[in-house]
Amino acid sequence: MIPADLTEKFHPSLVKKNQSGQDYVSIDGYINRLNTVLGHKWAWGINSWELRTDVPATSSGKPQYLAIVQGTLTVVLDDIGVISLGEGEDGFLTTQRGIISRDGIGSNINFDPDTAVKSAQAEALKKACHQYGIALYLWDEEERDFVALQRKAMKSDAGLKELVVSVLDRNGHEPTKENMMSFFNIKDVTPESLRSALEEQGLL
Repeated sequence: MIPADLTEKFHPSLVKKNQSGQDYVSIDGYINRLNTVLGHKWAWGINSWELRTDVPATSSGKPQYLAIVQGTLTVVLDDIGVISLGEGEDGFLTTQRGIISRDGIGSNINFDPDTAVKSAQAEALKKACHQYGIALYLWDEEERDFVALQRKAMKSDAGLKELVVSVLDRNGHEPTKENMMSFFNIKDVTPESLRSALEEQGLL
């Protein structure tokens, strides 16, 4: 029922690392995905939020705020079937749409209360999006390793070669010259040709 486009992997350039070394996609990536795939058929509503001051101050003595936000992401799916309404001559057929809602909760600590609330809301929306499968692949260690290869390939030819070998391996092919040319539909295996082929496939 969930549109396949909604759960597609993000372009590697949109996947970043936070201060803890974890891969993430910023909130605008999630919102752009929702808008691109669903258009106006989604809504995000805040159910509750809290701003607390009972948290330790920063090392320099600045007060900090803890924001906690809980919200609901509602998605309207395309027509999922046909139902009959009424009986006899007064009856008619109409299409039925699916409406799915998922909750998300997020928190953030910051010395600026506005930033704390905004960041907590973004985290809550992301958590709700994960329940639809958006960016869920980043929870898989193998997929995170592949994203790391993609980032490496964007910076060097050595990284590019590693990515090519990985792509072939994931598709059950040995990393031979002939397989590279056949799989990527290229006439030579220069870095330029391989990079262009990977870009066409959305892998770079």
